[in-house]
Amino acid sequence: GYIESAFSLAGQDVSGFAYLVESIPYRFFVLSALFGVIIYVFINKDIEPMIRYEEEMRLTVGNIQEDDEDDDDRKNNKIPARWYNAIVPLVALVVISIVQMYFDGKTVIEGSGLPVTFLNCVSHSNSINSLIIGTSVSLLITMVMVMSQRILGMSKLLEHFVEGVKGMSEPIMILVLAWALGIAMNDIHTSQYIALALGDSMKVEYFPAIVCLIGYAMSYASGSALGTQGIIFPLVIPVIVHLTDDEEVYLKTIAAACSSSVFGNLCSPIADTTIAGVLFTGCPMIDHLKVMSTFCIPLGVISLILGDLMVGLNLYPFWVSYLMALAIILLVFLVFGRTPRKDSFLARFIARTRGARVASSNSS
Repeated sequence: GYIESAFSLAGQDVSGFAYLVESIPYRFFVLSALFGVIIYVFINKDIEPMIRYEEEMRLTVGNIQEDDEDDDDRKNNKIPARWYNAIVPLVALVVISIVQMYFDGKTVIEGSGLPVTFLNCVSHSNSINSLIIGTSVSLLITMVMVMSQRILGMSKLLEHFVEGVKGMSEPIMILVLAWALGIAMNDIHTSQYIALALGDSMKVEYFPAIVCLIGYAMSYASGSALGTQGIIFPLVIPVIVHLTDDEEVYLKTIAAACSSSVFGNLCSPIADTTIAGVLFTGCPMIDHLKVMSTFCIPLGVISLILGDLMVGLNLYPFWVSYLMALAIILLVFLVFGRTPRKDSFLARFIARTRGARVASSNSS
């Protein structure tokens, strides 16, 4: 909804889903981070301070505790752990939404003379209605599966449904406020003012890099990718539409906004993912932020320079930036990384002894 509403403020009727899909190759920070994690897993090496914290956690007693209460509840309530209870509703959501987009767009373009291709159908479909239909059917499938297996009763199921609606209230409010912000900026002609103020002083090719920087700062300050996108899209897209009609610049700018907004989710101290990660792993907040910042900040700089800036200036294709970024990541892990030291039996015995002494002194 963000992309479509932002383009509509600029007087253009486009498919936000099509732009979202076509911009995936230009999401340099997100894809570089994903490939970097894969490299890290396969070479089995780590760098400071991540390697230090990993070795300390191996030798520290009591930092990671198993949640026996959850296991006991699962055993007492005899709740089965079946993989298809998660996979089937998810697959139904994706398949039904895509099929609905195809047939909805097909009815729109049948009399327009356009070829009936999958991309054309999706581009001319009402993606929001299709997602609502897919979500509703997926929800009904989930409820039927849960009740048919007698995992939850109707009252408990409705209770969880209400809790889920409560959890979605914050994103819905962010979306509503983002629409209000976009309408307000459109009424005061913010995009026209920025476009006239910039004039010919800045090339539009620099716009993806600038949007990426703004996204980094805003997502770190807010800790919300959704909130960052809700602010950036209504401000940036109308401006770029007034400056150029190059759709490739549109794709790179949208990708920069989507990718950079994830930065704060990974290393912002107020991000919900950061708080959840700290609570679930028992890792201290400062240590978690140091580890994530060590990985995300250098990767963000590499993605900004080699990706959004250089590809935005059309110096080389997007895939070249990924090759260079992956080469740098691999080189850093190979040169500065090392394999975690295996803790010996003596080290584990000393750590347990120290932990027992600390526990006894605290109790006394």
